[in-house]
Amino acid sequence: MAKRILALALACLLLGAAALAEVTGPLFEAERMSDSGAENSGAFIYTQDRLEGLVDLEGNVLAEAQFGDLSYVSYGYYEATNEGGFNNSALVTTAGEALTPFEYSDFTVVSPNWAIGVVLEGTDDKDAADYNVIFGESDYATIVRNDVYYLPEQRLAGTLERKQYSRAREAGIGGWLLVEDWDGGITAYDAQFNAAETLLTSMYDAELIITSENELSPKALYSAVTGEKLSDKTYASLSGIANGYTAYYDGDTRLYGILNAQGEELCAPSFNVVSSSLYDGHYVKVTVNKEDGTSAEGLYDLEARALAVPALYERIYTWGDKSPINDGYVCVEQDGKLGFIDLEGNVTCPIQYAKDSVNYYGCTLGATDLTGTVTIIAADGVVTPLEGVKEIATKNSLTDSDGYFLTVKNADDQQGVVDWHGEQIVDFVLEYSACVYGSDCLFTGASIYKLER
Repeated sequence: MAKRILALALACLLLGAAALAEVTGPLFEAERMSDSGAENSGAFIYTQDRLEGLVDLEGNVLAEAQFGDLSYVSYGYYEATNEGGFNNSALVTTAGEALTPFEYSDFTVVSPNWAIGVVLEGTDDKDAADYNVIFGESDYATIVRNDVYYLPEQRLAGTLERKQYSRAREAGIGGWLLVEDWDGGITAYDAQFNAAETLLTSMYDAELIITSENELSPKALYSAVTGEKLSDKTYASLSGIANGYTAYYDGDTRLYGILNAQGEELCAPSFNVVSSSLYDGHYVKVTVNKEDGTSAEGLYDLEARALAVPALYERIYTWGDKSPINDGYVCVEQDGKLGFIDLEGNVTCPIQYAKDSVNYYGCTLGATDLTGTVTIIAADGVVTPLEGVKEIATKNSLTDSDGYFLTVKNADDQQGVVDWHGEQIVDFVLEYSACVYGSDCLFTGASIYKLER
């Protein structure tokens, strides 16, 4: 098996002279790097001269090292802190732009549009505390206020008192901020932070509801957030998916269709089950019951308004919470066995591998037999036993890669990288923290390399 090798020199990973074009770099190096949040933000935190900044997966510096500490929050935003104690943090973008003053102790980013900054004060009263304090003069902290920011305009929208805010989410209809207070009450706020009455009684309620003036009048579709009438059509029940998409049940066909946030029908009643999970913003799993009493899953594209994968298989696999589509391939199960299809429905890898004997890694499967031999099965059907490999080290919770490249371990627990056909791209010189991210970025904990396909 041909090898493309990275040499270990001066305790740093440097590109060896014998390495070919499959590895490029290092694209970026620092004293220390962290991949916290990288799979969602597309950036790594790096440390230089005891200050922290951000660099993208291609090695481009997004924010110069200027912060005392950076920690990932969500939706691509970071909390930046320059000094210790309470209320010295700001919410920043991957470009290092501060969206708030440095006067908060904690942040919740509800959505790309809404964030909440928490101001705290110390207390030694455990019963009145909202936070435990690891370092500081007080053992506990209590909430002084919750400041709500409307992020598109980088604007402080309003303030919620301690018991006015327990949790929040953004409505799929109109971008309303839905806030639940400590007593379970729900309030809807518009972009100007004007409070409005809402029909929602739970954060889990569907955002579209069916109601009628009386038992004999026609049922109509309303926004549960604003009470606005959206349609005069009749529906038996509704259940939320995500981003305002809603599955509706048709009593005549006993099947589910799909509506968007405005109540427009995207899919006529066609499925026995519609999943509440949304992938890549527009794919949803659907299930149909077959005549033999079994069921089959498919994948519906809400943008194309068509099945991307026909409902023909017992199960469509997802890699952690990632999309079921990896490099154009979808892993499917039939009769307890796994294989791959493409988005044209062609079987690209025979559906013949027992699900209990393989692990799923995006566009590859991995298996270890009784002799300890590790084998990679690519989505295009190529099967390769791996020489000198003890186990596949890739973990789905740590990577946004599609599985084309995998980190592997040898008998000495050193890590290397192979591609989906088992060709060794990086020899066993990597530290345990190395992993492959989206755009084929090899992250080593101190350096970034590009893996070329």
